[in-house]
Amino acid sequence: MTSAMNTQNKGFPYRWILYLLAAIGTVLIVKRFIYGIGAVSNLNDAYPWGFWIGIDVLAGIALAAGGFTLTAAIYIWGNEKYHPLARPAILTALLGYVIFVIALVIDLGRGILIWHFFLPWMWQHDSVMFEVGWCVMIYLTILVFEFLPSALERFNWKTLLRLWEMFTPVVVVVLLSLFTYVMTYSKTWTTTVFIMAVVFELLQSIRVIPRSRPVPVLLIMAGVILSCLHQSSLGSLYLIVPHKLDVLWYSPILPVQFLISAIMVGPAMVIFEGLVSARVFRRQPELDLLAGLAKVLPFLIASNLLLRVADLVGRGAVVAAFELNLKSVMFWMELMIGGVIPLALFGVPEIARTAKGMFWGALLVVVGLFLNRFNVAVVGIEARGWETYTPALTEILISAGIVSIGLLAFRFIVRNFPIYEKPLVLAGK
Repeated sequence: MTSAMNTQNKGFPYRWILYLLAAIGTVLIVKRFIYGIGAVSNLNDAYPWGFWIGIDVLAGIALAAGGFTLTAAIYIWGNEKYHPLARPAILTALLGYVIFVIALVIDLGRGILIWHFFLPWMWQHDSVMFEVGWCVMIYLTILVFEFLPSALERFNWKTLLRLWEMFTPVVVVVLLSLFTYVMTYSKTWTTTVFIMAVVFELLQSIRVIPRSRPVPVLLIMAGVILSCLHQSSLGSLYLIVPHKLDVLWYSPILPVQFLISAIMVGPAMVIFEGLVSARVFRRQPELDLLAGLAKVLPFLIASNLLLRVADLVGRGAVVAAFELNLKSVMFWMELMIGGVIPLALFGVPEIARTAKGMFWGALLVVVGLFLNRFNVAVVGIEARGWETYTPALTEILISAGIVSIGLLAFRFIVRNFPIYEKPLVLAGK
């Protein structure tokens, strides 16, 4: 295992750094709501979406993709052997979406009024962000239901666990029907979705369709559908600015690129989280399972690279990639760090089967996605010559504080709830 993952003390040796960053971030968040966004950021009319949107929202949501990719692989495609990785992936996704909501409330000019989108007379069906907001809200609810068994098992509430299994499909049917109505305003489509979901559940109850255990498959299917919708919709946000987003990143298929890259980073994030958490919590990593995920990554990385290159060639934007400027440098860094290098690492079985190889390959994929979302949100945005934007230190510290709170929450939950189904085993023993 790489020295970057070594720990010297029991527990998490860097937790006090996380506590400090969380405290600083909290103070700055309070300052933001007292004095406004201008007091803690360099955002302006030319760059209204900056570091927070690129890192906290676009990248944060994509990095939580391990939740829907892994649960789909286990419960829909039948790869049951990966079940021990499901709960950590769901927890990571849940915390990732909580972080997203916090960051969005901070970034919005009047984030405290975010509840307005629940009011039917304020619905904006022409807004992509309206769809993203509802999609994320419902998917976050689904993630809570996916996490509930861990909490119920922790307190040995068997009766509540049976009630969870009984009523979860009902909740999912209601959520899917509500989402359909909100998005379409159509009673016909809402009724159709409601009937389809009810029939599916009834067919499971009479065993015509095998009922999944321990998680209702309807819950998983709803999570996958909603995840795919808002992962792609985040790319759709930038289709409205063809005059501002550089040709290296602006594309009519930007929603497809966002979805494919999120699917690609899902297994990488599960591998990264699995190896790091094993070292932090002094567990034996599930190397066989992680190596199985690593086998899929070359195909996902290659597909993402081919899509990007084909799109660039198809739009006649290849020349822009070879101009000597910041945008082209960042473009090549994104492709090399997040694509070419990890593809080479995962393409060599002798490397892909080792903990060190998987760690560095997965880390590069994650960093590459960070670069992509940062490039789309900040580097690729063009404005008039005198209008500039550089993220303020306070913006970075607020993001670091939010992430630190998420990591501390992950540490607390793992130590107090049955997230890892296998017993914790001291490494090397």
